[in-house]
Amino acid sequence: MELPAFRKEGSNRHIKGCERASEQFKLEIRGMNNRERERAAELMSLHDMESLSHALDKEEQKIESAFLGSIRVNLFQHMQEVLKGVTQVTQGHIGQTFQVRQV
Repeated sequence: MELPAFRKEGSNRHIKGCERASEQFKLEIRGMNNRERERAAELMSLHDMESLSHALDKEEQKIESAFLGSIRVNLFQHMQEVLKGVTQVTQGHIGQTFQVRQV
């Protein structure tokens, strides 16, 4: 079973936004003392990890949704085939029943 290809534009935009925020943050760090810089670096790394985690969660949700969607489609197609077969068998039995009663 193949999964559909995903567009990565949203993730790329998110990453570029994080990069721009990172550059702005680096400019602000230049005016800080060492203790402030260390604390800012800690906060920035935490923010980057949270952003990455959020982006990964969104991608995982997309994959799960596509996978479940493909399972639903396959199940629906299988059920259609089963119902088609049941209908044909039932029609055959009904036809035989009427033929027997007519005789």
